[in-house]
Amino acid sequence: MADPELRLLRYFVTVAEERHFGRAAERLHIAQPPLSQQIQKLERQLGTELIDRSRRPIELTDSGTALFDEARLALTHAERAFAAARRAAAGQLGQLRIGALQAAVDGVLSHVMRAHRRQFPDVKLELSELSSTEQIAQLVEHRIDVGLLRGPVDEPSLTIQPLIDDPLAAVVGEDHALADHQRIEPGLLAHEPMILWARSAAATTYGDVVEVCRMHDIEPPVVDEVQRIQTILALVASGAGIALLPTSFINLSRNGVRFIPLQGRLPDRPLALAWRTANQSPTVRGFLDVATASAPHYLQQLREHYPQLGVTTPRAFRR
Repeated sequence: MADPELRLLRYFVTVAEERHFGRAAERLHIAQPPLSQQIQKLERQLGTELIDRSRRPIELTDSGTALFDEARLALTHAERAFAAARRAAAGQLGQLRIGALQAAVDGVLSHVMRAHRRQFPDVKLELSELSSTEQIAQLVEHRIDVGLLRGPVDEPSLTIQPLIDDPLAAVVGEDHALADHQRIEPGLLAHEPMILWARSAAATTYGDVVEVCRMHDIEPPVVDEVQRIQTILALVASGAGIALLPTSFINLSRNGVRFIPLQGRLPDRPLALAWRTANQSPTVRGFLDVATASAPHYLQQLREHYPQLGVTTPRAFRR
């Protein structure tokens, strides 16, 4: 419905509510003659009289009564539509499709999503657990709006912003000889049976574990390569070996295992936000702002619960 038509309906409804042209004109902040002219214009468009002007106070004709109820509904729906558009323009209404690594889902993302829902309760968040490679592809294809991934990322259409550092930690059984260490030098793991998170399930983490071993010139015996984190934690708890996993997985709170920070040289492992640079959606911007603001609170809580962990704000995103 065009704005001039809405204006005519608004004028008519006000006159119908007041049953008086003068009072209606005051409410509408216009002079009485132009208001009367606008009502006559509406009557000409409809081909029927809407107001019986011969009576005092004025009364609606049958056509006017029929129009009155529908006009009020139309104005109410129009106002709701305009309000929804304004809220969407402010990022307060809509839908956001998020892709995230499992480490993000089990770590910082749940904290970010809680904060986002408090601030933007009417924005629907849709979450898909995806690898970094899958996220990049789906961002480019416009199938997701924001990703939480690890680099390197070689896609010029995307913006990458580090969110938190998520370093590798040694995961050992609670009765392991290293379980009481505050930090572990990777050289101590040279002869420890190791359970790897399979390359097909987590290529970046797999590569970083290999890189840690290369940096410290160790070749621990690999006893298994596993697809699922919960299976790795169960095997570690059983004494089958140790693992090197992202710190974020401490949030899984598996009984029988300990996460212990590694010391010495380690690969940079930031979890990063990713989005299409051309996407200027207020909904996306709102999520990015909330994520950036709430991540330090997540890290603070993590440090308070697990003071032994070396979680930090992010270093430069590695290329």
